[in-house]
Formats: sequence, structure tokens, C-alpha cells
Amino acid sequence: MRTTLFCFTGTGNSYYIAKRLAEELGDSEVRMIPSLMDGQPIEMTEQVGFVFPVYKGFPPNLVSHFIQEIFAKQDLSPIKYLFLVSTRYKFGAYTFQAMETLLREAGALVSYANHLTMPDGYVKLLAAPSEQKVDELYGKAETKLKGIALDIKAEKLRLPLRPPFSRLAINHFMLPIHRAFMDGALDFRVTDACTSCGLCYRMCPSDNIEMQEGKPSFDRACTGCLGCYHRCPAQAIEFTYRVKPGRYPNTRSTYHMEYRT
Repeated sequence: MRTTLFCFTGTGNSYYIAKRLAEELGDSEVRMIPSLMDGQPIEMTEQVGFVFPVYKGFPPNLVSHFIQEIFAKQDLSPIKYLFLVSTRYKFGAYTFQAMETLLREAGALVSYANHLTMPDGYVKLLAAPSEQKVDELYGKAETKLKGIALDIKAEKLRLPLRPPFSRLAINHFMLPIHRAFMDGALDFRVTDACTSCGLCYRMCPSDNIEMQEGKPSFDRACTGCLGCYHRCPAQAIEFTYRVKPGRYPNTRSTYHMEYRT
């Protein structure tokens, strides 16, 4: 059975999981969500999965936007089994409930949801993980991933649990959190260490960065992935206030996607 994996990633964790799931499932293709926002028709397969990180208890705003504006307008009739796999460090909160609601409104029903514990790069709250911690979490994720792949092959039903006040949280908290992330790039500043390589411009999944006089300039459409912060080879992107120490370039993931030339 053919499988399409729609993936969003910032630091590479979710990309790694999507790539490994595709290998385990066979006859699978990973489609990166930022590359699909142009509205071109997308051919659906019998199995469809979403692989994505958890941002403050909800799916990233770009994932929500993709479902509402792109996915919902496709021919979804070929889909027989739809699954969700999230990557997170601590709490999933209302992530699966929000995804279930978005997909149901788009005309698709979720059959399976599971998560993998991965390193966290959100340095506003936590220090960047050590290499030892990264190795530990990736090793545990590999073991659990194989079980998830077996579940998906068998088309196992595993519906998301519903925490208390799910509808209230989705209706009243998800949009403000997304808006806060969109403005979050205004907290970045660029130091003299910048070499004008343009990597941040090319890799930004929400096209939120422009190069002006050889330096990145940030708009208000950030998705909050912090990919530019962690992947800058010169570590020239900083916050305007103190955050937790460390960077997470995540070379383990082999994620090198660039969306602009």
C-alpha cells in the first residue's frame, strides 16, 4: 500500500522520523509541507501520514494552514488510513485534538496517533540538548519508531485521547499562540559575525526572511521553528534577550532542506 508522509520540521527531528518511517513502511514518499504551499494539486495515496513537531501544545501554524488552505481542497477520496506522528520532548497537550479537528473539518478522519520523544531546541525555555542526550533520545526513538511502523502497516486503530477542555483550548488558545509565534522573529537580531551566506533565507519554511544589504531581515510570518537560530553556521542570529544556552544544529538528522534559491 502506498504511503504519503506530509512533514514539517524546524531543526530536523520530524524530518528524520518521516524519512525513517518511509524506509520502514516501504513504497512511501516524504513530502515537505513548505514545498506544497503553492496550491498545486497533490495526488493522495491509500495511506497518508502527518509527521510534525509540537509547538507549545499545538501543531505548528504552517501545518494548520496547510490543512485548511491546501489539503482540504484536494481529492481525499483515495485515503483509506490517516495517521499522525508528532515529535516532542515533554508534553503533547492539545496537539492531536487540534489536528483531529482540523482534518475532520477538511474531510478526513484520523485512524492512528502516536508520538516520539525527541531533543528540544526551544531555547526560550530549555537549554539546547547535549550530544549525549541527543544520542540517547534518538536511540530510544528508533526502537519506538519500528513499533509505530508495524502499527501503521497493520492499519491499527489508535485514536487520540481527549484531555479536559480540548474544544475550549483549540478555540481560544491555538490562534493566539500561533500569532505569538508569527511575531517571534522580531526578537531576533543579527550580529557582525554574519557572513551573508544566505542559508537562513533559503531554509526558512515560512519565507519570513529577506536578505537586505547582505544581512537577514525578519518579517512577522515566523512559524517559530528556530531553524535559522540553530542552523546558522556563524551563530550570528541571536535573541534580543537572554535565552537558555547552546545551539542544536542537529547534524544527526541529515536535514539540509532549502526552500528558496
